Amino acid sequence: MTILCLGVSAIPIETKVTHANNNQSQSAQLKLKGIPLSCYISVGEPATGEGPIILGQEAISQYWASVSLKYADAGKFDQAIQLVKRMQHDLIPQQTKVAIAAKLAEKKQYNRAIQLVQSINNETGSTEKARGLAIIGRQYAKAGNKQQADRLFSQALKYARSFAPELQNYPLAYIAIEYAAANRFTEALQLANRIKDEDSKATALSGIAIEYAKLGNFNKGIQLAQTITGEYERSKALESIASQATISQLPQLQKLALAIKDDAYKAPALAAIAKRYINLGQIEPALNLEKTIVTTDPGGSAYYELPGAYASKQRFDNAIKLVNQMQGNEWQDIARASVILEYARNKQYDKAQNLINPITSQASKNKAIQALAQGYAEAGQYQRAAEVLKTVQPGNEIEAPANRQHDISLVECAAKTAAIK
Repeated sequence: MTILCLGVSAIPIETKVTHANNNQSQSAQLKLKGIPLSCYISVGEPATGEGPIILGQEAISQYWASVSLKYADAGKFDQAIQLVKRMQHDLIPQQTKVAIAAKLAEKKQYNRAIQLVQSINNETGSTEKARGLAIIGRQYAKAGNKQQADRLFSQALKYARSFAPELQNYPLAYIAIEYAAANRFTEALQLANRIKDEDSKATALSGIAIEYAKLGNFNKGIQLAQTITGEYERSKALESIASQATISQLPQLQKLALAIKDDAYKAPALAAIAKRYINLGQIEPALNLEKTIVTTDPGGSAYYELPGAYASKQRFDNAIKLVNQMQGNEWQDIARASVILEYARNKQYDKAQNLINPITSQASKNKAIQALAQGYAEAGQYQRAAEVLKTVQPGNEIEAPANRQHDISLVECAAKTAAIK
């Protein structure tokens, strides 16, 4: 199933909530990919095609989750919570409730956050409920309310330990991570080290290492990451630590990433380091590292975000060169679409179109067209977005025509909303 650009994406192109002038209604001010959130509501979910039911439920739930979380970002919690009811997937509604609860707790709406977490289904969302309670505990701790923080962490632990022993591991791992996020590293490490399942323990230690880095203790984060035996979790820790690292710290991370033996885990860690170099404006170190990454992962699944990162720094030649090195697959499609979107954000629409023209696969071309349409939509050029979307044609995605009309309906709704400001 292909989920189109303006609705929701399985691996989304960057989304933004934008705020318009004060004379607009609040519903028109809030936007996702250039489209007012109110339009997502009025147009409704896209058709899901004839694939497996569970994939359709996932696509629809992701659609509503994206809209819901944008409302929550803006403090529109009633709208955000209401949309959870439209999600039919087993896990996505529970994850969305936790994300909303975290934002409620940030706004000190603790009781409402607790009620939302307590409403999570025990059977399908047991790990999420434990994590949600711990997240609220973390927010209490950050607000300086140790008594309430202790109460919520105790509730989370009691709930997690009410499961059968084999089901306790991951809930306890996420509670340990939240202890670390609350700057309570002693309790975090004690809890993590008591976890018997190695995968769950590695998840906890990885999360704690990341929190060390987030709170400015890079060396402790690195030291802890090095103790993680599982290469997957060590790679994930290095990826996240890289996002917090300074230029001078990245070479040390690079050395640790290169020491990972499994290429499937080495490549993502190296790609995260390269992306951080790019984001810090250090293009040459990224280009030097890029050679190793491409050799390690010829398919491109680890570094599909790098072309968009180059393009966001106006290094379009580097971006396009890397896209062209990728094998013709979904990762190349996503990478190319991210470059097209950056061209459009820079008002270089002709160059974006020039990237689209040579594409021979209709499915790949559709993704590129949708990226250009998003660029037009973000710029408020809804008529141009609609014209571009009308060129989407069926590829291998049996639901493409229906989703094309859905995307066109979204931009037409956006145009009407803009016209009545």
